Amino acid sequence: MGELGLNKILGALLATALGLFGLKTLSDVVFAHGGEGHGEEHAEATSLSEQMCEQFAYCVEVAGGGAAAAEEEEVFDLGALLAAADVSRGERTFKGQCTTCHTIDEGGANGTGPNLHGVVGAAKHHHADFNYSAAMTSLGGTWTYEDLNHWLENPSSFARGTSMSFAGLCKDPDRINVIAYLASQSPDAPPFPDPLPAAGEDDGADAAAEGAEAPAEGEEAAMPADGAMEDAADAAAETVTDVSEVVVEEADAATETAEEAFDEDAPTPTEEEGE
Repeated sequence: MGELGLNKILGALLATALGLFGLKTLSDVVFAHGGEGHGEEHAEATSLSEQMCEQFAYCVEVAGGGAAAAEEEEVFDLGALLAAADVSRGERTFKGQCTTCHTIDEGGANGTGPNLHGVVGAAKHHHADFNYSAAMTSLGGTWTYEDLNHWLENPSSFARGTSMSFAGLCKDPDRINVIAYLASQSPDAPPFPDPLPAAGEDDGADAAAEGAEAPAEGEEAAMPADGAMEDAADAAAETVTDVSEVVVEEADAATETAEEAFDEDAPTPTEEEGE
């Protein structure tokens, strides 16, 4: 067999190998694209512990992460706390912590600090005959429940440079009870702020909004129907089958050409006898 025949055989084998490799690559691309969405859903549904166990032979269960911990973090609800406040406890705390500098009786005299009768809802420097510090006179507005909460928690942080040396009431119940007591001694006090909506109410509102956005009965959904997905899969399978048939036909043709070339180059019995 001559060199030309050998080249034809090698070319046919190479063409067959390339065709089979192309067929495998095409099928991987088609079916990988079709399963992409399910892979994303699986990744989202897999927990951190399961992902670690899949990657490593030894794994340890991991507790719920940042998102769950953030949701469980307690929310400061001033309205709800004031609604449940104990005025009598607030009075006791006020007498133990505040009467050294303040009076609260109607018409009471100013001390080291101003008289606090009617303070809730009043201007922050409402006593004209009291010498407020520059830090207080620079503040505008009235004493709202929110401002009183911040002020009683840390006066020096609320009004930088204030002459009030009180460290503040760091415990929420003590501070809330005192605010409720101050409100009881303020005839013009505004009503307590509304509590924050409960988690169930938020979920109900979200569900109602989603229901309003859902397509009405009889309308076509935005997502493709199952029949459309099946048609696409069948079309992809037919494409792969067609390509497979073409590759097989080319491989057969190449093999046939190689055999013919081999027969042409092989010596005949007459030639052997002549030699």
